[in-house]
Amino acid sequence: MAHAEAPTRWHRASLLGAFLLGVLGLYVLALDQGFVPSLVQGDVAFDMNLLHEFFHDARHAAGFPCH
Repeated sequence: MAHAEAPTRWHRASLLGAFLLGVLGLYVLALDQGFVPSLVQGDVAFDMNLLHEFFHDARHAAGFPCH
């Protein structure tokens, strides 16, 4: 008979980290309109909107409206 081990604290923390990283990635790919780059670039990021332009076609293909 095999015994299953209970998830360790490290295992739970790594799952939570992977989940949060996935949510952040989804936000950047699907919803960001310049906020994330503005943390580094300042107000110029809202004018340039590089992430929006880079992921533009993927957003439409996935069904996310951006206009």
